[in-house]
Amino acid sequence: MSTALRDQIVTALGAFASSSRLYALTLGDGDDDGMLLVEAFSSDDAIDAIGTRDVIVLSTSAHLDAGTWLGQPAALDISQADGTRTRFAGDISEVEMLGSDGGLARYRIRIASWLWRLAHVRNSRVWQERSVVEIVDSVFEAYQPLARWRWSDDVGSRMEGVPPRSYCCQYRESDLGFVRRLLAEEGLCWRIEQDQDGPGIVLFADSTRQAAVPADATCAAEDGIRYHGARSVERQDTIQALAARRSLHVSLTTLLSSDYKAKQIVAASSPSLVRPGRNLPVLESFDMPRPYAFATREQAQRHADMRMEAQEARGQLWHGRSTVRTLRAGTRMTVTGTPLRSLGEASSFTVVRVTSFGVNNLPTVAQQALAQLFGPLEDVLQSLVSVERPDDLAQALAQARETGYANCFDALPADIVWRPIADDQPTALGSQSAIVIGADGNDQPNGADELYCDRLGRVRIRFHWQDDDCSCWVRVAQRVAGAGMGSQFLPRIGQEVLVQFLENDVDRPIIVGALYNGRGEGGIAPTPGGRFDADSNPAVFAPAHDQARSGQGNLTGGNSPVWHGASADSDGHRNPAAQWGVRSKEFGGAGYNQLLFDDTDGQGRVQLRSTHGAASLDLGHLVHAADNYRGSFRGLGAELRTDTYGAARAGKGLLVSSYSINHSASMRDSAGENAAGVGLLTQMRKLVDVFHSTSVMHQTGGLAFHSEGGKVADSRDPMITLACKEGLGASAGQSLQLANGETVVLVSGENVQFNTGSQMRLQAGQVIGVLGGATSVTEGKEGLQLITAKDMVDIQAQTGELKVKARDEINVLSANGHIDWAAATRISLSTTGGANIVIESGNIEVRCPGKITVHAGRKS
Repeated sequence: MSTALRDQIVTALGAFASSSRLYALTLGDGDDDGMLLVEAFSSDDAIDAIGTRDVIVLSTSAHLDAGTWLGQPAALDISQADGTRTRFAGDISEVEMLGSDGGLARYRIRIASWLWRLAHVRNSRVWQERSVVEIVDSVFEAYQPLARWRWSDDVGSRMEGVPPRSYCCQYRESDLGFVRRLLAEEGLCWRIEQDQDGPGIVLFADSTRQAAVPADATCAAEDGIRYHGARSVERQDTIQALAARRSLHVSLTTLLSSDYKAKQIVAASSPSLVRPGRNLPVLESFDMPRPYAFATREQAQRHADMRMEAQEARGQLWHGRSTVRTLRAGTRMTVTGTPLRSLGEASSFTVVRVTSFGVNNLPTVAQQALAQLFGPLEDVLQSLVSVERPDDLAQALAQARETGYANCFDALPADIVWRPIADDQPTALGSQSAIVIGADGNDQPNGADELYCDRLGRVRIRFHWQDDDCSCWVRVAQRVAGAGMGSQFLPRIGQEVLVQFLENDVDRPIIVGALYNGRGEGGIAPTPGGRFDADSNPAVFAPAHDQARSGQGNLTGGNSPVWHGASADSDGHRNPAAQWGVRSKEFGGAGYNQLLFDDTDGQGRVQLRSTHGAASLDLGHLVHAADNYRGSFRGLGAELRTDTYGAARAGKGLLVSSYSINHSASMRDSAGENAAGVGLLTQMRKLVDVFHSTSVMHQTGGLAFHSEGGKVADSRDPMITLACKEGLGASAGQSLQLANGETVVLVSGENVQFNTGSQMRLQAGQVIGVLGGATSVTEGKEGLQLITAKDMVDIQAQTGELKVKARDEINVLSANGHIDWAAATRISLSTTGGANIVIESGNIEVRCPGKITVHAGRKS
């Protein structure tokens, strides 16, 4: 049976001359040797679409190497009503064998414009400070010389005033999807055009303008397209059906976005100009497209208007069916002779989509035999309709079978602008890492130039998938941020950072942290189950000691942590990852500032340290340390030290005490309380009161600061208090100076001793009062001793009297010499009995109420 059908088909087709074909296919340079005969075709043509033709061809060879056709240029020639031909040219993007029997085969060949290549190329890249036109041009340039495109004249006026995009990212997105999304965001479209140079695209902005959407070729030649029936004998292609399709859409579009630079909300609303009914509810579409999407309200209004125009256009579509073989999406047609009163004598439309079918005028015998051999042609053509199938698809197929061609189309009144609906922004789920770069795009710091940021604290980064230096200023998330408060961390050049995206929008990156990416000098590479890695070298940790670090380098040139647990044993760093904290680094040097926490069991430690001046505050279990190395024990408690100058200042007072506080008590002393010290001062005050009274009684000077009923100084006064439970030591290598503006009081409950290796000076502006034996007398009965072991004792009263008094005896002795008494005028020695010796003016006068006894050792 199949052999007879095959022979019947071959015989019928043999008499079918190429000159009489409605459709012809040309491959490559046009030398196809008649191997392929067009049986039918189906096409899908729309604004912002690739534009494809699926051509069903027959061949007398079932063994053609169809794979070699892919990528080759091809053209489908279509005969028109006036005998001329129109052409759709492109590249072969798909080839499929639909069936074969013996030497006869049916193939499907898809011809597409050069845009189909963009759908297969996926890229991740960034543009900065570029306009949409420049970005699209840069994408298309990669496809030259096959790519042919031009911008309509209306695009310039449309994009006037639109600022360039500071940061535009294509991330894991096809070139076609990226271009379509980018154009839709600005309300731009494209259409396919065919000219003598081949297929190309025209990008336009305003479909109501003739420069953007030209007239259909048939319409231009015939001054319109008739609304008329279709028969094969018709001189002109006509439109057979035309009907309006109305759909309800939103009546108000509102867009809102926040601008972190201006610290304001930017919003705009666009009401619909179409009023389909009085009783319809107000439907509002409220959307926040993305963070800081608009810099001004004018920009927000422009995008709100575009969204509303897209809604209104799709609510006023017309659907039709015709045999106009030149009809293309993105062209304008005028319909004449329509019976619809609302259209009047003529109405102009913009065609937005055309679904076409063509059936070649093969002999009837051949058509019937092919249907029996390979199946009905209509089923094949229906399966090729990839978009939503029109309701009148069956009628169009029947018309194509009868007259050779038919199409279904969607159109829009020409005075209504067509806007694309913006695709959703490609999502960047999860996080990515990137490298911080400098002003020149380098990821290595240049000397002290380790930080590159702007006034908002933003830095530039380069993702790992980028092959250039394009990046934008990226904000850095902080743990705390407020007006004049918060934390501040700015990643430096060369650091790897963790990046997330606001609302998963790839155009809105934000840095949320930093990552270590190195491998330590003695580190262990990741292995299954943590098994030992032969490449690790724990011996590099052994040389570390209290004053020197080791094993802190990087094997991969990245950034490794200063504290780690790679050497927990006692022969290494003795650190089982117990140390952690924050360390900075000076620009262009090795100095740093750090806050270190050491959580070693029973040996907790906190260190605040700066290498500048070797200043540090250590609390807890004090040990020597060198980076990750935990050294020998140094003590317990607190240590504040620096190699340079230090100062402690407290405007309300300062208490330094060696008295501890019982932390288990239900109540503790407040910070300003000094109960033990105040108690000791109170005792000393009582002792001072006793000595003051005794001094007055013994006719020596009382205490200068004493006042009856006085109190110990209040701890709330701005004073420095030293309270020591045991002792207080003060030593100086050179001088020790005590100075104050009023009174210095030194009180001791027992002894006070002043020793000096050289001289001692005791000077007073007024009285010096010395009182000894005020409460008790020592065993030797000396109340006051004034002894010089060497040299003389000089006691003078230079402007007044020198009085020496004693209740009992006064002994003046010279152990080895003599005693000299001298006076400028008079020396008088007297007793209470009346005896008196006066030496005055060269005379000696002796007065004696009793007897005078003179003793001599010998008589002269």
